[in-house]
Amino acid sequence: MAAAHSTLTWRELDSEHFNSILAINVTGAFLIAQAAAERMARGGAIVLTSSGSINVGGVGGHGRGGPAYVSSKAAIIGLTRALARSFAPLGIRVNAVSPGSTDTPMTADYDEAARRRVAERSLIGRIARPDEIASVAQFLISDAAGYVTGEIVSVNGGGS
Repeated sequence: MAAAHSTLTWRELDSEHFNSILAINVTGAFLIAQAAAERMARGGAIVLTSSGSINVGGVGGHGRGGPAYVSSKAAIIGLTRALARSFAPLGIRVNAVSPGSTDTPMTADYDEAARRRVAERSLIGRIARPDEIASVAQFLISDAAGYVTGEIVSVNGGGS
């Protein structure tokens, strides 16, 4: 799923940028889920992506999610729960993963000090690998999670 990151602080934000991030991250997630549900004739599962940044309230700045990004990822929680209830009669489960900092292009410009701070916030002591997030999403779409819907699964190494 496509998403957009925003590191702008509240002082740097304008309504156009804020609404653009919401449109990509929230409206985009809704439209993709809607299109998928329309094509799932025999039930299925959808996994959306939130962010661990909603737990700490990112303020933006170098490499850090700002208010637009954090707000959009918080909205995914409400969207997940609303779609879980809406799609349940169709036999479609909807859940979300909420990753902590993950070694992706979004964090590629973190310097060593930023990486160290991320690692210190995690009980596991390091940044996540993308496959660790993907394996949780894979579980959520599997039959093993057949009784799980409307849930947000934090994948953050025990951190915030």
